[in-house]
Amino acid sequence: MNEHTPYLARSIFIAAVLVLGCSSGSTLGCGSSGGGDGPTVDSELLGIYQVDRYQGSEGGCDQLTDLSGAPRLVLYSAPSATEPDEARLVGQFCGSVDSCRDLVTGSPTVINYAFFTGSDTAGWRGWGIAGRGSTGEDCVFEVQTHVLASPSDKAITIDTRQVETTFPAAIEEGATQATCSAGAAIDSITDDSPCKALFSLGATFEAAL
Repeated sequence: MNEHTPYLARSIFIAAVLVLGCSSGSTLGCGSSGGGDGPTVDSELLGIYQVDRYQGSEGGCDQLTDLSGAPRLVLYSAPSATEPDEARLVGQFCGSVDSCRDLVTGSPTVINYAFFTGSDTAGWRGWGIAGRGSTGEDCVFEVQTHVLASPSDKAITIDTRQVETTFPAAIEEGATQATCSAGAAIDSITDDSPCKALFSLGATFEAAL
């Protein structure tokens, strides 16, 4: 059976939840506040952005078409609960500038993007889970790979490729049943993984956090 969650604005990415320290079975209320005196990501891209372009090819990987979405995106640091000395770059869709700032200082219920590796100059890379299930002894996931870049001053782009991947379920020592983990799904992605959808976002810096 397969479980599908809607894309981005209405979904929680399990990969982001795991890195931020919540249980992989958690839903709402996971994550860490962007405020406080904790660790921060080494990035000059933190801030609130106006979304200028939001496109997708959901249902295939052909021509991109315009999609409706939130008018703004906020990029900020979120500390990792499992690694207290580290922080992650995360992004959430939001409405007004004030509501974007409220997301940063509050407890996020939705994390739309989580970037785990990279830099402002080399670009940031992240992952998320759009759907998961199993077929007998195999796990079936749809995984999103996000690439964040800053092609010019005060501008960002985020390109997302969603692929399907199938891999054997793992049986840990002492466990009574096999498990399908988000981390294993991300590790199983190859260049040959079937493409299911593409998404592309362009945004311009509007305000500091």
